[in-house]
Amino acid sequence: MYTLICRSCNRPCDDIAATACPHDGGILKVVYETPEIPVDPALPGIWRYAACLPLDHHSNIVSLGEGGTPLLSSAHLGAAQGLEDLHFKNEALNPTGSYKDRIATVSMSQLVEQGLEIWVTTSSGNAGASTAAYGVRAGVDGYLFTLERAPRAKIAQIIAYGPTLRSVRGLGYEPAVEDATWANCLELCRSRGWMMMVTACSFSPLGMEGAKTIAFEICESLGGEAPDVVYVPVGGGGLLTMIWKGFQEWRDAGYISSLPRMVSVQALGCDAVTQSWNAGRRTLQGVDDCASMVSGIILTNPPDGDLVLEALRESDGWATSVGDDDTYLAQAELANQEGLFVEPAAAITWGAIKADRQSGKLNGDEKVVAVLTGIGFKDSAAVQRMTDHVDLPLIEARGILTVDQ
Repeated sequence: MYTLICRSCNRPCDDIAATACPHDGGILKVVYETPEIPVDPALPGIWRYAACLPLDHHSNIVSLGEGGTPLLSSAHLGAAQGLEDLHFKNEALNPTGSYKDRIATVSMSQLVEQGLEIWVTTSSGNAGASTAAYGVRAGVDGYLFTLERAPRAKIAQIIAYGPTLRSVRGLGYEPAVEDATWANCLELCRSRGWMMMVTACSFSPLGMEGAKTIAFEICESLGGEAPDVVYVPVGGGGLLTMIWKGFQEWRDAGYISSLPRMVSVQALGCDAVTQSWNAGRRTLQGVDDCASMVSGIILTNPPDGDLVLEALRESDGWATSVGDDDTYLAQAELANQEGLFVEPAAAITWGAIKADRQSGKLNGDEKVVAVLTGIGFKDSAAVQRMTDHVDLPLIEARGILTVDQ
């Protein structure tokens, strides 16, 4: 059993379809009747943690087998930087190639449970692909509004699933357009009786619960321990917020005794959270424009930015930003030194860890986890950039015998 509670006024909300508190407009959070989290391996995907996911009937589960992604110890990069205990949580191995599947399975299961038939979301690619795929699985239609500069490879994946798709002029780099897009999506859902599935706590408090299972799996993979530091890419801010909630719930269930420090990682040039954190603000101040090209995490006014700042304070964490060139370098290093082919928005966590180690922010003896959020095929332009300089010699068949000479 679960209840929606306003994070601002602490009053309960009886409407499970609500996207905000009916009393003061505050962001809603999900609170469960008991802190216990029994694990049921008979259920699919992340639903093994169904006791602390917001769904009343297991018969309504819409799953593609999401979750259960590996936590891999660093093979080479950690040692090269003097990091004794570095791990990568590879969310690229989810069904549609990103962690968003964890959110989509909960959101779409809720849509089925509520008897709704249409979903609406905004996305630069990953959330759209995930929502569309799970919509197909559930047999429902949807509408997706994407960024004007979204990578075509991500859009192609969405198109393959068949939703109605529109690109919104200015979305992703004009703050006023971001606000108008979200407001209009909310009004569209309200007037039509459709479900809002934007992947932010501010709009989808129930669906976002799926993301916290990353924390559960990290602790299980570490043999029942929590890491010391967790680096998370931040676009809208919901992922870090929910991973932090997951660690807290796993502790309250008695599985771990300590909590990690959370680190928000943003793209330099579109980093409202980092700028607000460095300025000592308790509430987010958006930026006027976006100078980064790292798709997936470029929002001028992250809707869950205040929650990220709160999580950083509570966890004694910090915020940092990485430039595009260093992010692309991190992507290449993960591929050619760890065998991990991820998109720039995922690789940015390794860029941040390397910078923090070199500056002395990390001592080197911490148990560090980098969350890698999406697969490398999501951004074909970045892949092209990473490989364009590599020559591909043409040889005769007999040349195979002398290739090592």
